[in-house]
Amino acid sequence: MADTNPRRPLLWLLLGSLVLLAGGLYNGFPLITYDTGTYLGSGLDLVVPDDRPITYGLFTRLASLHFSLWFVIFFQCLLLAGLLLRYLAAYVPRLPHPAARVGLLLAFTWATGLSWVSCELMPDIFTAIGLLALGLVLLGHAPRLTERFGLLALALASAMMHSSNVLSFTLVVGGLGALAGLRGWFRRGWLRAAYWQQALGTVLAAWLVLPALHAACGGELSIARAAPVFLMGRLAETGILEKYLSRACEEQNYTLCAYRDSLPNTAAAFVWSDKSPLNKTGGWHTNLPEYRHIIGDVLTSPRYYPYLASEGVQATLRQLTQVLPGGAPPACGAETPPWQQVRRFRGGYELKEYMASMQNQSQLDFTALNERLAGVYVLALLALLLGLARPDIRQLLGPGGAMLLVLVGLALVANAFVTGNLANVLPRLQVRVAWLLPFVVGLLLAQHGPTLLRRAWPRGSRAAVDGPAGPATMP
Repeated sequence: MADTNPRRPLLWLLLGSLVLLAGGLYNGFPLITYDTGTYLGSGLDLVVPDDRPITYGLFTRLASLHFSLWFVIFFQCLLLAGLLLRYLAAYVPRLPHPAARVGLLLAFTWATGLSWVSCELMPDIFTAIGLLALGLVLLGHAPRLTERFGLLALALASAMMHSSNVLSFTLVVGGLGALAGLRGWFRRGWLRAAYWQQALGTVLAAWLVLPALHAACGGELSIARAAPVFLMGRLAETGILEKYLSRACEEQNYTLCAYRDSLPNTAAAFVWSDKSPLNKTGGWHTNLPEYRHIIGDVLTSPRYYPYLASEGVQATLRQLTQVLPGGAPPACGAETPPWQQVRRFRGGYELKEYMASMQNQSQLDFTALNERLAGVYVLALLALLLGLARPDIRQLLGPGGAMLLVLVGLALVANAFVTGNLANVLPRLQVRVAWLLPFVVGLLLAQHGPTLLRRAWPRGSRAAVDGPAGPATMP
């Protein structure tokens, strides 16, 4: 029986949020990375970073309530819990009571380690939050205008949290619309054109709103001012930059020409190493005009298209495999960028908590999580492939289940394509969304699994196994 007490939804939402907070509570402080320092600093100083949006910095400033960084991850978990419980209500109606849904959320969080992502002081979790919000609108689970407006506003904010989200969200919504047009999903009513148009308008608005936000905060009218630096790092890693310079340096006097035979092997080394040509020749600001010219020349030269296509496919496929977190997040102790910003926040009153966390004591171990998560992904893929191979299962899932799987598939591929080709092939950038696959497979199994079991093991078969019933007796 469903819980109809109007006073209790908030209680179940808070319990779901507490489940997602488990990683931070176990650690003793919100988890951090070296990039956390930049985000916190941009929020404290209201300065647009060169290499990332200011949006998450503003979120940390507001969500902390100027009191504690714990509130930042609490509100992240609150938003995520609300969305996940909404999906459970929409796709697992056989579990009408909120307690059952929170229980399923607890099991899923343990199986995937989702709490370790939701409890980071990083914008990574907003990639999934934005996609989930868009999904509810696109798949028709937000019929009320006010609810739809709120979800689209959340999707817009999420798109602007990380520069890769703007493009990946656009690819997901645009790709779904293209498939719907080609496959006749609009005509059949599987996807409502009005909802798709609203979602598309939202993600396209992010391309305008984010630069405007940066300009309003004193930055440039751009999504990320230093984006060409990361693209150059990617070109260096693939070897395309070396091929380009071998021809262009005969006519152009690029600064990079002096280093064309000693370019770093990885994009990360190109961007961050002190020995990189980038940092030997004046850094980001000095080299941006040259890098923009080189990138424009490469992208408009057909001779490089086969290399770009080949490397693009490779990077996407490689990124799709980066679903395990690997090692636990490293300690970021004294004098690191996160430490410096935590010390600045409210006079450093949370600094001792920060330093005493299990992460900063190097006491976290993700070995068991990686082993468990590998099994979870294998089982999810096997269940998905079995469902695709069986017509009866496809019929049972219906258009709603099929559209959900298509949406998540597009999300995983789009995220892998954007991050793998425009940034780096890194586990963190795919782990942030990879858990969506076992989540949706788990939803569909929770709803349709009992029906499949009954079909596979009908009542007569169970009776045969149990043995013949005793003689009937007259009443």
